[in-house]
Amino acid sequence: MTAQPPVVEEVPPATADSSGAAERPTPTRASRLTKACTGRVPRYLAVVLVAWVAAELAALFGVPAPSLLAALALGAGLRIALGREISVPADASKWTQAFIGVMLGSYLNLEAIRTVGPVIAPFLLISVLTIVLSMFTAWALSRAVTALDQRTATLGLMVGGSSAVVTLCDELGARKDVVGVMQYSRVLLVSLTAPFVMTALAGTAAATSRQRVTDLQIVGRGDQIAGLSIAIVFAIVGMWLGRKLRLPGGGLIGPMLVAAVIGGAQLTRGFAPQGAFKELLLIVVGLEVGLMFDRRMLRRLAHLLPAIGVGILFLCGVVALLAAAAARITGVPLADAYLATTPGGINAVVASAAGSGDANMALIATVQSLRLIIVVLALPLIVVAMNRLAMLKRPGATATKH
Repeated sequence: MTAQPPVVEEVPPATADSSGAAERPTPTRASRLTKACTGRVPRYLAVVLVAWVAAELAALFGVPAPSLLAALALGAGLRIALGREISVPADASKWTQAFIGVMLGSYLNLEAIRTVGPVIAPFLLISVLTIVLSMFTAWALSRAVTALDQRTATLGLMVGGSSAVVTLCDELGARKDVVGVMQYSRVLLVSLTAPFVMTALAGTAAATSRQRVTDLQIVGRGDQIAGLSIAIVFAIVGMWLGRKLRLPGGGLIGPMLVAAVIGGAQLTRGFAPQGAFKELLLIVVGLEVGLMFDRRMLRRLAHLLPAIGVGILFLCGVVALLAAAAARITGVPLADAYLATTPGGINAVVASAAGSGDANMALIATVQSLRLIIVVLALPLIVVAMNRLAMLKRPGATATKH
């Protein structure tokens, strides 16, 4: 018998129609519309709308800083209930910080700087003392809680620039999850309490909230398009400048400097966010703070939360006493001194101050911004010093054992 050649089945050449991708069902117009309506951005826009309605309702009941507090409560509730389903888009956070920087810069005109100048020294001293106090509290906390090392405790309790501090964790060898919870817990505490403290100390925030009406104005000038265009240009140039100069918190400080220099020189005016635009920015800030808290992370670090809470309360309490001393020395109203020195996020502080028409925004913006710069510049040096101190202790301990 002769061997038969093997039978080779012909396989049709692969075509676009026979590819795996082509075999997938083509999405229908209805499915595409459903996906677009239930995507991340539409969900976030729906949350912003609900927060806006909640802020208007809160204002009717006289809640201070209603845009901030209503959005914060909504964001925290959603994040704890739904986990990571909703978060602030990175672009929304970036532009919000930039426009808040523009708003802060609008308060720093020449007249305001002259007013702030004579009293700035005591507040800068308090800023330095606050940093030292943060380090001392972190040292005591790391001694009392064995699961918390000093480097992580120092970054976690360092005042100002919470987002910048968290980004330094990997480089400086600290636990990012613990630092994040400590930083955002402090921001949450200040955000929740600052509007009520303003009401108690100044007595104006609640009255302002009750008189609140929906204002569709977006900038402080008649020509809304021109004013908004100037604000956008300031935000873009400021963000570029912040990156170029590697400024700490450059996304906020850069636009603030641009707006302060150009607006302070009276080259233009009426570019600061007002009315509905400002309320929208404050709502985004509140949502950003509230949505920081992940229930899984909180559950994992539950054993550390009591000690962290005590450290934060101690730090905030002592800084409030320092603010009271500065107010007495300088004659600055206690409410302004408190907001200028309180160890919270600058965005949350601005949102709280915006609820009162009598707040000295020039003082608050100047002191908070300078402290942010001091903290971010000093933090690497502080950690290097701690590392060298730890290295000096190790040989001594080894020699003692031998």
